[in-house]
Amino acid sequence: MKKEIKNIFVTGLLIFVPISATLFLIFWVFKYIEDFLYPYLAKSGHYIPGMGWLVVVLTIFLFGLLGRFTLGNRILGYAETQVRRIPIIRTIYVGVKEATKAILVSEAERLKGVVLIEYPRKGVYTLGFTTGSVIEDAIEKTGKKLINVFVPTSPNPTSGFVILVPEEEVIYLDVKVEDALKVVISGGFTQQI
Repeated sequence: MKKEIKNIFVTGLLIFVPISATLFLIFWVFKYIEDFLYPYLAKSGHYIPGMGWLVVVLTIFLFGLLGRFTLGNRILGYAETQVRRIPIIRTIYVGVKEATKAILVSEAERLKGVVLIEYPRKGVYTLGFTTGSVIEDAIEKTGKKLINVFVPTSPNPTSGFVILVPEEEVIYLDVKVEDALKVVISGGFTQQI
């Protein structure tokens, strides 16, 4: 009876925590945007709750339009170059930009296939993902066809490291990238895939 109650509670936590964390994050972002934009929108006399989201969506759309044209691309490129020259701001900007790319770039573009490699020692296997990039100089200097394997860390698969592994040592798995990511995010506690 005690074990059953514990299992029910753990199942409830597994459902409740991701939902509540997601709702909290959405609420926090919404509140932050509203609080930031409220003074400016209130001055216009036409403030409507939720208007901050509209302003953000329009701003994002405007940047998207700007980035689609040659002149706009040059302006944005120049602005980015200037931002990258400021020491502390550069670190924040580059980190946020890379995180945004990691989230928005499709899975298929980032990760090509699921593999096993013997790491950190022989006889122990690590789940990894092949990437589309190749480092020609490394292949040339080692005389081996090297495969770039991204080894993610749990529970955040956007962090990890890249290992260049000889192709003959890479074991390709017939597993979807999405399913393998579930294993990484859950720390290996996911259902069988």
